[in-house]
Amino acid sequence: MRRFHFAWLGLVLLVVQPLLAKTYYVGSCKTGAFSTIGAAVAAVPAGSTIDVCPGTYPEQVVIAQPLTLQAIASGGSSQAVIAMPASGLTTTSSVRFGTVAAQVEVTAGPVNITGISVDGTASSSNCPAVQDVGIFYASGSSGTLNEVETRYQSCNSAGIGIFAENGSEVTTSVTIENSNANLSSWADIYVCSPQPSTLNATIKNNYIIVNNGYGIATDCNTTATISGNVVYANYAISGIELIAPSSTVTGNAVTGGDSGIRLDVAGVRVSGNTVIGASFGITVNAAGSVISNHIGNSDFGISLAGSGATVQTNVITQGQIGIEFQCVTATVSGNTINGPATGFDQFPGTSTGTNKFYNVATLTTGCS
Repeated sequence: MRRFHFAWLGLVLLVVQPLLAKTYYVGSCKTGAFSTIGAAVAAVPAGSTIDVCPGTYPEQVVIAQPLTLQAIASGGSSQAVIAMPASGLTTTSSVRFGTVAAQVEVTAGPVNITGISVDGTASSSNCPAVQDVGIFYASGSSGTLNEVETRYQSCNSAGIGIFAENGSEVTTSVTIENSNANLSSWADIYVCSPQPSTLNATIKNNYIIVNNGYGIATDCNTTATISGNVVYANYAISGIELIAPSSTVTGNAVTGGDSGIRLDVAGVRVSGNTVIGASFGITVNAAGSVISNHIGNSDFGISLAGSGATVQTNVITQGQIGIEFQCVTATVSGNTINGPATGFDQFPGTSTGTNKFYNVATLTTGCS
């Protein structure tokens, strides 16, 4: 009986050992490592971990199986950079745009990437003619980006730092957290699900410097949670752009921009955010909820361009106009307006609650 137990144990070990995740290496800091990231992700078994030595890797990477890709420290550095290859990028299909060129494309899941930088700096000889993307989670893929950096995806006016989409009927989830997404020409982080609510995107605790487009943009039918991000949006169309209806935006800090936060579709909830120095602090173009935000030193604290919004318990300080109604109806109550030259502009004459005004030269102006 004991011999049977030992034989059975040996059989179990033979079966389990190949299934155990193994760590592989890329770069010069480990003996026997792969020389390129692309070679490693194509060769290792699914579920493996790939540790990338510090260095610059001018290549295009396609990850087509579940794995973990992460930078490691060696020789006083932890900077592993995927750079634009001299030969340029081949294109791939996108349900949203038709064709894109991605420096890193993920087609499986879960694929988790940590500590990797993706630099889109390009010359006229290797700059793709189509939409260039730093990291692309393609339809059907999933995973987490943590402590990554994308920068200079700006070959043309449509560059995107991090792009996640899903055209599959099977729900996928992508988390983008604790990362830097900087200076892309169109959007630093963009998520889109053409299928109804089959992409769950969590975008949290990232630091974003906007070039001239959008910092974070949700589109299509994505279910998005956007929280704790810092968006420096001085040259942005908007720091946070909300076109997906199932978006919840909480606890973000946005500085500058034409619009700090802009709601373009009904059903969005924006609460507990701080917006400073935007031309329009929060722009509301549809019947969303704007609750308990702090908007400071914006020309227009909250601008209403669509009826039916709920605007409650916000604090609006300094600037020119507290709330710009543009003669639309909205539920406006419990707000505190301190310091703008005009409290309510183009006010239709009704609101559903009491608001507080301090240090305001003109409380309201009527519809013209």
